[in-house]
Amino acid sequence: MRVLYLYAGSRKAFYEKWRQGLVPDTQLLGLNYMEKLGVDAEFIEWRLPELLRRVSFNLVHLPYLFAIKKYDVVFLCAGLPLVFLAKKILRWKSPKFVIYNTYLANALKRHPRGILHWLNKKAIEGLDVIVCTARAQIQPLIDAGIAPEKITFRTIGIDAKRLATTARLPMLGASNIGSRGEPFILSVGRDLGRDYKTLFDAVRGLDVKVIVATKPEAIAGLSIPPNVEIRFHVPYEEMPALYQNALFVVTSLKSTDNHEGSETSGQYGYLEPMAAGIAVIATDKPVVRDYIEHDNTGILIPPENASALRAAIEKLLADESLRTRLGQIAQQKVLAEFTSEHWARSLAEIFKSLE
Repeated sequence: MRVLYLYAGSRKAFYEKWRQGLVPDTQLLGLNYMEKLGVDAEFIEWRLPELLRRVSFNLVHLPYLFAIKKYDVVFLCAGLPLVFLAKKILRWKSPKFVIYNTYLANALKRHPRGILHWLNKKAIEGLDVIVCTARAQIQPLIDAGIAPEKITFRTIGIDAKRLATTARLPMLGASNIGSRGEPFILSVGRDLGRDYKTLFDAVRGLDVKVIVATKPEAIAGLSIPPNVEIRFHVPYEEMPALYQNALFVVTSLKSTDNHEGSETSGQYGYLEPMAAGIAVIATDKPVVRDYIEHDNTGILIPPENASALRAAIEKLLADESLRTRLGQIAQQKVLAEFTSEHWARSLAEIFKSLE
């Protein structure tokens, strides 16, 4: 069978870096395993769609409308307008559409009524399989009237083996972070579901450097403490060394009631350092509990609670043995259950079920 990957973001340059062995395969979402699993999969990336991305990521797949006809399955991460046109307007039976769900319930909640709600709902109804990477994503879709048989839960995977074997490296070069050798806490994430306000409130006045790798929109309007160093557009190939050199990682997330950003915001932000054997503090949300067990594979703190986050940070700063224990147990868990290959096998199984 032929499967077309339509990524939410550009992957052409990333794919070339992966072929050269420069980056983990996480962001390929299992594409690189498909041939071994008996699936003929590829991705396409044209210039026009990338220009449309500046308008809206939801429009980026529209120019591929007639290119998708030669495939059995289209695997996408966004692009509901494409699904709406193919399934609801043109009434195509093929290809089948499988979506990696990071935002569907939020899309319906952001537009609870009106034409945008209707368009989103019809497009979601046109999907053949909705792959949720957290159990908590399922019920809101069912409550919205989406057929339960279309929805499946599969744990996401990352390039755990590569991250687990990356050596603890000195940070060298122009974009070096922590180059003076001083200890630092790390927080990573560009998605608007990150809660950097609570993180900044929690670390303000602490005698430790905090490095935040993000994008300007995620921290817009926030007061940045003197001990926080912001880095924008950190190359992905530098992330493994960043994780390995951090004391621990904090993934602070907005509450479930906040519909900004991704529903599963932070999954890579805590799973990648866990794979590297680094202890993690994360916000306690239902979508996180599928991956982190409190006080076993990480520390979970209540949403938007700066005092609780500060207490957890101070606890890890004071207890190196706890950091080591949490990191080691988390690494074993990720290597056993949350790898790119495990994720790819789940997807291949879904694709083949649609033949």
